[in-house]
Amino acid sequence: MSSVLLCHSITRQLKEAVEGLADGGRESIIETVEKLLAERQTLLGSIKPPFSVDEQLLGKEMMEWNQEIDRKLILLRTEIKRDMNGLTKKKSSAQRYTNPYQSLQHDGIFYDKKK
Repeated sequence: MSSVLLCHSITRQLKEAVEGLADGGRESIIETVEKLLAERQTLLGSIKPPFSVDEQLLGKEMMEWNQEIDRKLILLRTEIKRDMNGLTKKKSSAQRYTNPYQSLQHDGIFYDKKK
């Protein structure tokens, strides 16, 4: 099996995994995506020209899939950032609720100018 065909099949699996993000199970899908990206990265070094007509068509299809994969991974990253920010806000608001006077500034030092 040629390295282009192997890379094409891994890219297809990667595309299917990224499309499964809407179903849930984000952690397992992220692990799968990382594994597939590592496999594909090792294969990309072994792809050398000249390419046949079929391999060129597979390459064009992989480029289109890569654009879709990139868009969905960027959306995933923003979703994770939003979740992390929400968690931080929840934590700080819960702490403010339990101890509301912790963040008050006490700035009232008496200075006697008369001696």
